[in-house]
Amino acid sequence: MFPLTLPSQRESGADNELRKPIQMTNEGPQSDRYSSDEATRAQPQASVAAPSDTEQAWERVAEQLDAVIARWEGCLAGDGEPPQLAEYLTGMAEVDQIALPELIKVDLEHRWSNAHEPKKLETYAAELPQLGPVEALPVELIYEELQVRMQAGDTVNERELTQRFPDRAAALQQMVGGMAVSGSPTEIYFGSTLAGPAEDGPAHVSDVRLADDKPYDHLKPGDVLDDFELMLPLGSGAFAKVFLARQVSMERLVALKISAHTGSEPQTLAQLDHPNIVRVFDQRIADDPQARLLYMEVVPGGTLGDLLTAVKNTPVKQRSGRLVVEVVDAKLGSRGQAPPEGSAQRRWFKEASWPLAVCEIGAQLAEGLAYAHEKGVMHRDVKPANVLLGAKGSPKLADFNISFNGGRVGEDPADTFGGSLAYMSPEQLEACHPLLGGSPRMVREASDIYSVGVMLWELLTGDRPFADEPTKIGSLAGLQRMIDARRTANLNELCKKLPADCPDSLRQVLVRCLQPVKADRYEDAQQLASALRLCLDPTSWKLMQEPQGGFAGVALLLPLLWVVVASMVPNVLAGIFNYHYNEAWLVQEVPELHTRFEKVQLVINALVFPVSMFIGVGRARKVANMLRSDDPRKVGEGSHHALHFGRFVALLSIVMWTGAGLAFPIAINWGLPIESQLGFYTHFVLSLVLCGCIGAAYPYFLVTTLAVHTFIPALVRNNATSCPQPSDVRTVRFWNRFFLALATLVPMLGVWLVVAYGDTQKVYLMIASGVGMAGFLGMYALDRLIEDDLTSLQRLSSESRCTSSWS
Repeated sequence: MFPLTLPSQRESGADNELRKPIQMTNEGPQSDRYSSDEATRAQPQASVAAPSDTEQAWERVAEQLDAVIARWEGCLAGDGEPPQLAEYLTGMAEVDQIALPELIKVDLEHRWSNAHEPKKLETYAAELPQLGPVEALPVELIYEELQVRMQAGDTVNERELTQRFPDRAAALQQMVGGMAVSGSPTEIYFGSTLAGPAEDGPAHVSDVRLADDKPYDHLKPGDVLDDFELMLPLGSGAFAKVFLARQVSMERLVALKISAHTGSEPQTLAQLDHPNIVRVFDQRIADDPQARLLYMEVVPGGTLGDLLTAVKNTPVKQRSGRLVVEVVDAKLGSRGQAPPEGSAQRRWFKEASWPLAVCEIGAQLAEGLAYAHEKGVMHRDVKPANVLLGAKGSPKLADFNISFNGGRVGEDPADTFGGSLAYMSPEQLEACHPLLGGSPRMVREASDIYSVGVMLWELLTGDRPFADEPTKIGSLAGLQRMIDARRTANLNELCKKLPADCPDSLRQVLVRCLQPVKADRYEDAQQLASALRLCLDPTSWKLMQEPQGGFAGVALLLPLLWVVVASMVPNVLAGIFNYHYNEAWLVQEVPELHTRFEKVQLVINALVFPVSMFIGVGRARKVANMLRSDDPRKVGEGSHHALHFGRFVALLSIVMWTGAGLAFPIAINWGLPIESQLGFYTHFVLSLVLCGCIGAAYPYFLVTTLAVHTFIPALVRNNATSCPQPSDVRTVRFWNRFFLALATLVPMLGVWLVVAYGDTQKVYLMIASGVGMAGFLGMYALDRLIEDDLTSLQRLSSESRCTSSWS
């Protein structure tokens, strides 16, 4: 069923009512179709409750609308004439009062979009007395007529609005003219025009061409205005003209916007100083002619819209980052400008794949948005035409003319509400829909993030994710269809349309941006920028992902258990080897000491292993408790200890095996003569050193890998702690080299013992040497993994992104 206009919406005061179609306040009926704060995830319900007296009346309205649409479809197919709306009225005042405005909207849409006997509201009022006088028409109808006419290319001018709607003219001008034309980015780049939305482009709530004489209309290149010499027209609109100009006092080129519009764009832009936002230098007020002069940096590389056109004209397999440079160079060449030489960014684009180029553009834009959001400024109209490209390919956000600056006293977010429908978030579309009770106050940072997601999707694929119909989305029914499409979209199905070379990281970012519920998107634009930067670094991205099962997932479920296992297993295996090897050697070489050996090893093992295990587990529990603390300082300290826990285990093992290496031969030989004391002690010490290298090096790498590859990333990913400090990273790298050297000693000591003691226990030693060589290769692989993870964590830390959400 089409959304219907409630009778209670008809007359509530001119100024307040004028804002309802695109500037929703908290007035008017509240629909239960969607929650206004999107805090719930409820499924869509009926958009408008039926009147209490009869549901049949509302069903009849839907039938009327369907019949008119069917008649128009037949007419456009060459079967019959356009519908006469009077034939579709029931004669029931209650039904017709609701249906008539919607019937007219459908009729307006079809007549103007198909250039088929277009009408204005005065004609409808004359044909349908039930409608009432034009000056008292519902504002939805006024706005609908203006919207369909603008989309059809008709000219709407200030004089017409004043004559037809004298009581509402000023507000209508601001609604449909001032917001889009003032500050439109197509006014401030080379080779642009302000001819309204492209034929196949997205409809804009406030795109319009208002033609009326202004004092500055006749300015031309060569004229001097205040401190500026006009050089080249860059664009024009209803309330502004833009020239490439030379500022005489500063001897520099600027983009000069000349307007009479009195919006807040200069105040908004003046506080934004970021490399990815068009820089406004200042404004002046000219006396002859009377005009406001807003001068800003010249961004000569075209817009993202130009790049999008190039993408659509390039086969998928041939798209690459080189497109960015080609589009920029084409714009520079059209104005006789040479491309900048020696630009690292241009070289990067030339070598990058297309998905990575999209990630880079998106990351820079998100960083610009994050900066604006920090200043309290929401853009609210992010789209390709509002993103300019610098000579090096850097994107710059422009057109903050319908932004909201929450930091300025007295500014109402509804005062300049608008935007491009095709790039709007569900909540922003709802704020444009009079029947859903949305409000511009609900359109916050998350809405800009959604718009970035739509834009990046379109840039990546050449098509927007939602199949909006440009000629139909101006009506309330069209808005409802757009809202439904965004609310109910199966994003996983949509992802099947992404290019085959799109990395999973970028796919996840786009899906999260396009979540219909605000709370499911990135918390802020800086998180989005971080996620996109992470897409450019596959190793770091993989490190920061939530493990989906596998060993890492199990390790996170039972971290203490796995640390204990990683610490104990190598030592237990080394102990078993040590026992059997030395027992066999004593039985063969000094059989009379075998009984004492059994007693000594039982006592020493019963003391050393339990004590070491008690110390290690106690320390591990302490670290685990710190990591589970609600105090960020304790979590940070626990993270530091977790990073170095492998070293603690290794040093504890060294102490244990060193002590055993001294205690064993002394206790066994105590009071007994041995023919070769040196050989006896050397044999025991070397065998225990071999086992000690295993018991120290292997646990170190296993535990450190768990910490660096699993535990620390999980803490960072969950915002529990920051990335490791550089000093910690340097320490880990030092101990990596030390314990890798110990791992190298294992096969070397095995070979040495074989050489030193001939054929005695040769089998044991050859096995130890072979296992030691395999162990060394394994530990080397872990060393490389740790190094890669540390490098990734350093990169994340250097970009200050270790307190953001990663997935």
